[in-house]
Amino acid sequence: MSELIRALVVAGLMSGTQPITIMGLLLVMTGQKGTRNSWAFLLGAFAVETALLLAASLVLGGTVRPDSDPGRILLSIRVVLGIALVIAGFRLRREPKKPAPEVPKALERLRDLTPTKSFIAGVLLADYVGPVIASMAIATSSASLGGRLFAMVFYTALATGIPLAFLLLSIHSDRANQRIAGSTDWVMHHRRQLASWIGIVLGVLLFVDGVIGLIVL
Repeated sequence: MSELIRALVVAGLMSGTQPITIMGLLLVMTGQKGTRNSWAFLLGAFAVETALLLAASLVLGGTVRPDSDPGRILLSIRVVLGIALVIAGFRLRREPKKPAPEVPKALERLRDLTPTKSFIAGVLLADYVGPVIASMAIATSSASLGGRLFAMVFYTALATGIPLAFLLLSIHSDRANQRIAGSTDWVMHHRRQLASWIGIVLGVLLFVDGVIGLIVL
């Protein structure tokens, strides 16, 4: 169970700090009908991430032995993904060949969506890597059905809870709302650097998690 929790922490943080998801939420929050559209956006992200994890838990939970060849392959995938994230993070630290707009055109449209379109945007901009990693961890876990349900709640608390905290602060605190609105431009201006650090840190965590899993088999 401890190995499952460790993997879910990494997966949950990966989904909860996904730069595209966070930037999308910030833009939705500062647009027209920001609060209602933000709830729809988060619901879309929650729906796709949780659906993937629920399907994996019901279909694959406990079906793969960690010390089997498929189990080693799943752990090796974590290692490879971790290396890929670190490499991508360092590549983002390079100066772009062409000047990038302050806000990408595709994301700029998020300010003026309807709640339905905001939900769809949440689905499209949600993190898919985190649920896949969590699904692989559940597949090799010997946890009971109750343990797998707890794992899903734990993952969701991180994956959805982090962006949800931004939204709740914005709703219940005018000062926080002003700060979040004012920080949106800063986040957009430094999005490559932020994505770089997030990729490097999470890549290292994912790499270490996979290596530990392989060592203790």
